[in-house]
Amino acid sequence: MKTNRSILVALFLGLVVGGSFAAAAADGASPSGALYRVLVVDGTKTLASTLRVVGLAGGIRQSGVADVVILLADSLGPFADPLRNLPRPESPFDLILIVPRGIDDGTATRIWILVAGDPRENPLAAQAVELLRSGIDRAFAGIASAVGPLDDLWAALTASCSVQEGWLQ
Repeated sequence: MKTNRSILVALFLGLVVGGSFAAAAADGASPSGALYRVLVVDGTKTLASTLRVVGLAGGIRQSGVADVVILLADSLGPFADPLRNLPRPESPFDLILIVPRGIDDGTATRIWILVAGDPRENPLAAQAVELLRSGIDRAFAGIASAVGPLDDLWAALTASCSVQEGWLQ
């Protein structure tokens, strides 16, 4: 019964997040529809957490504001760099979300939002970070919160490394 409830909650959250992104899309979508390319790195190990990640990614994708790619990570601890030693993507992403394994058991409480540079200097990046933060806070309410490069040095350093390695633009 609890699993069914988790599935329903994840689906509902996906719709709520999708609505938030759809509203943003109406404000300034490009002709192709997608303003951003988002990589979601999923290091979770339980069905409930994975459904939350899928609901978040589905909401973003349905909005049409961003193209979303999900990368599953096997051993992703709270401060691991999941992209190190992986081949570079064909084109870099605008934002990267890292959902670590510890979300499942409460040993990690942060979901990392990586963006190149200071998002305050780029209005589109600032808007994307706030939309993602809102979606993460809804999907992972009470379990984890969104942390960006202006909130934590680890997110800023990891974003810088991701830019140098060709994952982030």
